[in-house]
Amino acid sequence: MSPRMALFLREAALRARQGGWAVGAGLFLILGGLAPLAIGNERELLAEAGPGLLWLILGVSVFLGVEGLFEDDLTSGAFEQFILSRSSLAEVMLVKLGVAWVFLLIPLLVAAPILLLAYEASLAGILALILASPGLVFTAGVVSALSSGQRRGAPLLVFCAMPLIIPALVFGPQAGTGGLVPFLILAAYSLQAIAICPFLSAAAIRLQLT
Repeated sequence: MSPRMALFLREAALRARQGGWAVGAGLFLILGGLAPLAIGNERELLAEAGPGLLWLILGVSVFLGVEGLFEDDLTSGAFEQFILSRSSLAEVMLVKLGVAWVFLLIPLLVAAPILLLAYEASLAGILALILASPGLVFTAGVVSALSSGQRRGAPLLVFCAMPLIIPALVFGPQAGTGGLVPFLILAAYSLQAIAICPFLSAAAIRLQLT
């Protein structure tokens, strides 16, 4: 078994045991299901405001679901072991955030069609959610790395980082009505996050270790 595959399986087992992904997925399902009741039965209002509200709920759920992602490795000394073994910390972060994305994507694919229909939104939004979800998870991963070990400052840091998901909040609700452009922008948003955020997360963890 290759070291990368071993790391992937380790992170999958660790993520399943932590249960943080269930918090984010559960919050997305509960808030996403209750919001139409608050908006009311007016179909026009639901169709106009619903998709944007759903994307906001998704963003908050992702940030809360990824919070504490690196706590176990920080307290157990796993990151020090990675550094001593001369493993690329950015590569470790890429695997960890990739596993976090997989655990988010599975409940998302189950819940998205139902919630999109409830919000009178186009089912093309499913593709938009899939395209944007890596960007949301990897961006939230940087915030999680920065807030690791900071119990009091973590909520404030998450709140301050919410503008980083503005591309998803702006172009996500336009999926299905704005042609191909929203999908391309969401894909670009995720690609740049995948390329940059593992290095930023690694730098944040190194800062925590000093």
